[in-house]
Amino acid sequence: MNTQTAILLAGSKAKLAIILGVSRPAVTQYRERLPKKRIAVLMEKCPQWFEEKPPEVEIKEAVLTPV
Repeated sequence: MNTQTAILLAGSKAKLAIILGVSRPAVTQYRERLPKKRIAVLMEKCPQWFEEKPPEVEIKEAVLTPV
């Protein structure tokens, strides 16, 4: 599962950390995909997230405007 998708479904990094039983900084250190052990925890605690394909998270490039 994509880390950003899991954060989106949980509502925040802090909420995802609570669900996974880890610290919020640990969630911040996850790369693009969650570790397999964490996905297993999510499948047990939040099976509804896996019933359908979760919504894709679109990351847009930031646009800087001159001051």
